[in-house]
Amino acid sequence: MFGEKKIAETPCTDPKTIINRNIEVSLAEIIDQPAKYHMKLMLKITHIKDKSAFTRFNGYVVLKEFMMRHVRKGSQKITLIEYFDTKDGWKLQVTTTSVMNRNVDANIKRKMRHLTSEMLSKNLSKLGIDDFIRALIAGNIQRSIKKEGSKIYPVRFTEIEKVEVIKAGK
Repeated sequence: MFGEKKIAETPCTDPKTIINRNIEVSLAEIIDQPAKYHMKLMLKITHIKDKSAFTRFNGYVVLKEFMMRHVRKGSQKITLIEYFDTKDGWKLQVTTTSVMNRNVDANIKRKMRHLTSEMLSKNLSKLGIDDFIRALIAGNIQRSIKKEGSKIYPVRFTEIEKVEVIKAGK
């Protein structure tokens, strides 16, 4: 997906022992965009060819410090954790956080969670894992959730905080 970039080196005595090992790498290093310093990708080593190990996507996380910077006194944080399936058979657990401009009541929280869940399920059912990761990195999904959510109540910030792979596709 990102081309065959060298992202890390790992010592091993037997190359077969590093299969299924996880590697955590900053997205800023992979795509050469320092503005994406707060995003980290988890990659899982799937197979080895010669002295190179090849990986697949195994998760995504945003730094806690980045998220905490957006939550202030008097604002409301709304978190949604839900499972979604992609078009190509991946099952993902997605954690989304929205920060509202003021404290809100339970009715608005419920509407915002419902809207976020609906938009994510609609987007993920149409996208493959590669397209989803590209949209996630570009911020397209987050912007659309913020735009639609602001019709319910003014949204200060929306971010997909974490993506965990429950079941990998083909």
